Amino acid sequence: MLDDIVELLRSRYGAEWGTDTDANIRFAIEAERLVADTADAHLIGEPELDDHHLTLQFWVDRPVKDLMTADQVAFEIFARISTEIFYSERKFIEGAVVYSFVTGTSRHGHCGSVVLAGPHAAEFSERFRQRTLGGPRFHA
Repeated sequence: MLDDIVELLRSRYGAEWGTDTDANIRFAIEAERLVADTADAHLIGEPELDDHHLTLQFWVDRPVKDLMTADQVAFEIFARISTEIFYSERKFIEGAVVYSFVTGTSRHGHCGSVVLAGPHAAEFSERFRQRTLGGPRFHA
């Protein structure tokens, strides 16, 4: 779905939407500053910019008991970095919860991922994956 959203935005605002390297570098620098004092999570390392895709990895500092808690941590971050246009979708991978996103304005767009990592996020991701996959360790 995210790719469809990006394609729609590029058809509306121009094929270069989200591909301006200088704008993406400025966004990455600003995002790092804006999330420096985020509650319940802290940035691991530097933001990574790869082929117009920004990745921000966060170590989650508290247990993630449910989906609302995971979303609360992620959207505390998004509240700081998103601009006029914003869309996100989450997926559970081994060891982390990944929130892919697009944000921007009609002039500049940014595509990326907020990755919630660390033992608390990994444990929650595994529990959620077992629930959706019906794994042997999940008991309803």
